[in-house]
This record gives sequence, structure tokens and C-alpha cells, in this order.
Amino acid sequence: MTGRTPAPAAILALLATAWTLVAGGTTAHADDISDPVVVTASGKVQGKNQNGVRRFRGIPYAASPTGEGRWQPPRPASSWTGIRDATKAGPACMQPEAPDMPKGTPQSEDCLTLEVTTPVRPGKGRPVMVWVPGGGFITGAGSIYDPARLVKAGDIVVVTVNYRLGVFGFFAHPELGEAGNFGLQDQVAALRWVRANIAAFGGDPGQVTLAGASAGAMSTCTLMTSPAARGLFHRAIVQSGSCRTSHPAGAMGTGMPALSSWHPIGTIRRAGQALAEQLDCADVACLRRKSAGELLPHTARFPLLAYGTSLVPQEPAEVFAAGKQAAIPLLQGNTRDEHVEFTLAVHPHGITARQYPAMLTTAFGAAAPRVERRYPARRFPSPIAAASRVFSDSGWICPSWKSGREHAGKARTYAYVFTDPSAPTPSGQPLPAHVRPATAHGAETFYLFDFPDGPGLTADQRRLADRIVGYWTRFVRTGDPNGAGSTTWPRLDAADRALNLAPESVRPINMKNAHHCGLWF
Repeated sequence: MTGRTPAPAAILALLATAWTLVAGGTTAHADDISDPVVVTASGKVQGKNQNGVRRFRGIPYAASPTGEGRWQPPRPASSWTGIRDATKAGPACMQPEAPDMPKGTPQSEDCLTLEVTTPVRPGKGRPVMVWVPGGGFITGAGSIYDPARLVKAGDIVVVTVNYRLGVFGFFAHPELGEAGNFGLQDQVAALRWVRANIAAFGGDPGQVTLAGASAGAMSTCTLMTSPAARGLFHRAIVQSGSCRTSHPAGAMGTGMPALSSWHPIGTIRRAGQALAEQLDCADVACLRRKSAGELLPHTARFPLLAYGTSLVPQEPAEVFAAGKQAAIPLLQGNTRDEHVEFTLAVHPHGITARQYPAMLTTAFGAAAPRVERRYPARRFPSPIAAASRVFSDSGWICPSWKSGREHAGKARTYAYVFTDPSAPTPSGQPLPAHVRPATAHGAETFYLFDFPDGPGLTADQRRLADRIVGYWTRFVRTGDPNGAGSTTWPRLDAADRALNLAPESVRPINMKNAHHCGLWF
């Protein structure tokens, strides 16, 4: 099965590696005019009418980042003559094998393409959603997300993006100075492409929503703090991640330290220098001569976003705390049990009631008894289910609540918790009985997008999906998810109200109380 994010076991293996090591296109025939042709700044592209939408695939938004372009900021795409065939997806960026990619998906270091999906009916000035895929900054591709339901239901334009990953996208080195975050720079380049070209596809460059889940969510909120991205998007959707997402010691693996995705540029430069020494390279020129296949085995060293650069001057959490992020409407939330598959991957056979307090001590030190009183194992189906809820609340949900509250003073902010225990899991495997009911990381994405070989939704799930699509697309259109006939979604404010999204009940909840956020912040 193909999911939206790699299975947690794969993520944990990559993280373990990382933290051990870190301290043109073809041309269509001009007479084929049955499908739509659009003129971009680089040349004409011909897409395809399919299933009630128009799809334009594999459009380059930047030049090939190969050869001397490796570990360089993205450069403008080259122009072409004639009509470029835009009916097939571009290759995924180089990445290790993961369940989120259909088997046999072509990969290339030359991968900076995007896809545009629009309604078939001609129109102008439609709102635009730019989707940044997740995958831990190591895997993922925009091409596996089919946004047809969003496009048709909301009458919007959706752009999905490929960006450089792992060692190709987030490498740094002393010789490169402050340069890094190449994958994040790719996302900014894609937004600039949208500003320059989306009107030709019927979109409004003045109504762009940047959205993503997991690593895509953390990219989105990071770009809310970036001077280079200011004004390129006007709303943000941040799913299953935030600029405060972090994990205590042991949460991502036995013996693993506390983890965050953001680090000073110097930390990542040291990791780059260590890689160069391991590969017997005295300089970056030598590393650029290495093949992509020689570098790929080392990609797990670089699932990290750098700050202290012109692109990301400060740690994003500090920017949100100071209220200096972009003052744009924000829709942000999580699944109820974000950490359940990660916990199961670390402890596939579960833990005992005696092991549970020791796990909390590793994670929280002297605060562990207070945590255990709030999350006693006896109130959960098993000790591992209790640990999962602790790490979901402390590392995912309450950090989202905190950054949302910080943003609420600047612009409209809407929070949600997705709680459908029947939702598919990104790993494709049903959750075991001893942790159910639970809703895994990234599960809400199945309610917005379809995927190659992905799961079908039941009638109840489809009804909830229709409601979620309605909220999301109204937010993309107006910056407010509310509309006639839908349960009112209150703003996140001093009352700490969020919307609970479940098949049996879409209703407001007190997010802070429901997830013990007063304990964590």
C-alpha cells in the first residue's frame, strides 16, 4: 500500500543513522491539441483532461541541480521551444526506499518539478494551494498526491512540489558558508514560479495557501519565519507538525537523545565535513564529482533544517514566541495519536507496567512522576498505549497548541485534532488491539488526497472526508474554514478551542485541557 509518509520503522531507522552520525523534458507533437495547452514563462506545456480535472505534470520550476548545481541555490528553469509534454510525472528526488513511494517510481537528482491540477471549467482568479509533501526531509514526492477531490469540491488550483531531500537537500559544509537548506530553497523557488505563472492556469497569485503535513508542515511554518518567503503565500495549513515539534529522549528509539528538526547551521556543517572525510574528499568539488548513488547511502545524516542563515535567520520556535512570523491566517492541527506507530516501531513487543515509569524517567527526568500521575497506565489499553499518548501530547499536539496560541495574536488561527480511529495508517498495517482506539500520524491526509495503490475510504470515512475537504478549501478560498451547513469552527483563542474531527462528531473541544497542555508548557 502507498501512504503519505514512510512507515515509522523506516523513519526510525533513518533517524537512528542520522543521530549516530551527527553530534528539460520531452516535446509533444504540436498537432496534438485535444488536451489543454498553457503558456508559462519558460514555454508551452500540454496537460491532460482526466477524471474531471486538468493535470499538468512534470513541469520544471528550476534548473537541474546536478553537477556544479549540486548544493547550489535553485536556478531558473531553462526555456524550451515547441510544446512540452506535461502528462507524466517527473522523477522523484533521490531517496531511500520507503512505503510512501510506489515501487518502481523513477528517481533522479534532476527532480525539481511540480504539478498543477485545475478544474476543467475555464476560469480566472481561483485560489491556489501549494502542497509540500512530508517524509522526514528524506523521502516523499508531490507526484503521489492526487488533489482531484480538493480541486473539484473547492473550485481551486492545487500545486504539488518535489524538492531536494536528505544529503542532496539539507547538506551543509564549511566551504559553502551559510549555504544550506537547499530543499527549503527549492520550495521558495516553487512559490516564486507560482507567483510568475499560476495566472496562466487560472489561479490567483495573490491568494496562495502554503500547506503540508509532517516535514511539509514543518517546512511551511519555517517559511512563515523566512524573509525570503515573505509575501509569496497568504495563508498556511500545517498538519501533523509545527515549529515546536520535538521529541524527548527515548521517544524515537532506545538510547536516542531528545530530537528536534532545527539546528544551528554550524551543527550541520560539521556533519557535512564528517561526510567529506569519510568519503576521502578534501573539498566540496570532490563531493560534487561523486555520483548520486555514492551519496544516497549517507542521506539519513541530513534530515535537518538549519537556522542562523539568511533564509532562516532564527530558530523558528523563537520567531513564533516573539510574534515575528508572517501575520497570515493559519489552520493547524494533529491526529490524536501522532506517535503511536513510532512507539510501536521502537517497541514492537510492547512494554511492561514496570518499564513504563523507567521510560518516562528517561524522557522527562524529575518530572516523570507528575507525568505518570496524569497518564497512569491503568487508564489505557496497555502501557505502550499510555506511552504513545504521552509522546503524542508532549511532542506533537501541545507544541501545535502552543505555537497556535502564539500566532493567534497576529492573525486568525484555527486548530483541529483528527480522531477517526478507523482511518488508514501510513504504514498500511492495522494498529494492534493493545493500542486501539488510536489515530496514527498523517492519517488525515487520506481524507484530502488519493494515492497510487492507496486505500479506499468507507462510506462513513468518505462523509467525514467531504466535511474536511469543505473546511480546507473554504480556508484556501477565504482564510476562514467556516461556511453554511457546517459545524462552526471557532478560532483558537484564550478559550483554547479546537475542532474535533471524527466520524460520529465534529465538535469544538478545549484543546489545552483535552491533551494536558498545561503540563507540557
